[in-house]
Amino acid sequence: MKHDRLQSQFAMIRACLDGEDAIKDQGQSYVPKPDGMTTANYTHYLDRACFYGAPEMTLRALVGLALRKDPVIKLPARLEPMRLNATHENAPMHVLIEDMVREVMSLGRFGLLLDFPSSENTANTVPHFSTFVAESIADFETSYVDGKKVLTRVHLASDEQYDGADVTYELILEDTLYKFRRFIRDEQKNRVEVGEEIIPVVNGQALNFIPFILVSHEGLRPEKITPPFLGLCKVALSHFKNSADREHAIFLTASPTPWVAGSITADKVPTAIGAGTVWTLPENTEVGMLEFTGAGVSAMKELMDEKIDTMATLGARMLSATMNRNETIDTATQRTRSELALLHGVVVSVETAINHLLRVAADWMSADADEASVSLSRDFIESSMDPKMIESQMKLYLSGVISRATMHENLQKGEIIRADRTMDDEKDMIEEDGGDVSPLIPRAVA
Repeated sequence: MKHDRLQSQFAMIRACLDGEDAIKDQGQSYVPKPDGMTTANYTHYLDRACFYGAPEMTLRALVGLALRKDPVIKLPARLEPMRLNATHENAPMHVLIEDMVREVMSLGRFGLLLDFPSSENTANTVPHFSTFVAESIADFETSYVDGKKVLTRVHLASDEQYDGADVTYELILEDTLYKFRRFIRDEQKNRVEVGEEIIPVVNGQALNFIPFILVSHEGLRPEKITPPFLGLCKVALSHFKNSADREHAIFLTASPTPWVAGSITADKVPTAIGAGTVWTLPENTEVGMLEFTGAGVSAMKELMDEKIDTMATLGARMLSATMNRNETIDTATQRTRSELALLHGVVVSVETAINHLLRVAADWMSADADEASVSLSRDFIESSMDPKMIESQMKLYLSGVISRATMHENLQKGEIIRADRTMDDEKDMIEEDGGDVSPLIPRAVA
């Protein structure tokens, strides 16, 4: 039951991120048909509604902040091919990172499997990542092995078919050995094995762990995950329902409707209306126009405005002003950083997951694991160093208070020097330009 509820939440979030057409395609799954309304009228009722795309705008902005600076990717020579071909779909490493940030940020779950081709290997063959979105992670189990909590079983949905049924992958740690199985469910929901069991081997050795990581916004932990965008998407759907009701109410009441009261013979009943049309009515007949005068539609608008504010509070702050007019830049920066706890958690989790499996990949390839790393920036807010601060850094260096390496690091943090450029790289570039890279002689600064 819990798994089904989570899958339903994933589907709702995915639809909200896909936008208005995806929501409307789901019809009554998200917007029930009012009692007594015909199917044709319900179609028009749904078409008139507008979906406020706060979830997609919020996600796009947050991913942009997380990747405002390019990730720093360092790989040993044996793993260098992974820079441009990191996944089973031949996606570059930076694309994998962006996909992971987006998925973990919105749904709170992403699966990453380090795999090694079992056939057609050459001396240049390297491991790759297989990726699994939240919906494809069907089931899992954890247990304590040697005092550590580890994954001992994972079921993953695949795009394979066997006898017309969907194939599920099973990664299992059994008798301290990592094994791979495939199965389907028959019409009675019984498990039917497909193919033979595989025991993956690397360098002639079987593995005693499952090289799979479940990544969440709360760390590398699979249990008790609430999708981060769940609350925002629920409010967005509620706002959409209000939009459908309000548009329907306006459709029914916006156009004035004529009325006639009196004793009128059949041949005198008006059959047309508009400019150039004359009604000839019996004496003492009354005529008027029915027009909407209630406050119900206005109340709907106020309710919708309140929900827009709620969406901003839940995560779409970029839709409104981020700094109070009377607020200093430093205060606004501190406040904004406190609001980016989710962003920080996602970046740390994604970075940790990739680095863990990169070290495993380096070990498989007999490479130096310390040379394999991915570093994502935590500087979500632009903080370019101003000229006065640059001058201060130089004075501190010349007076012997800080080293040249520290000055270089500070200039990197101040976004004057690229984060992935080392001090040696900078010296080489200065030499290429014909500049002087000799050590500056510290001197007293007046």
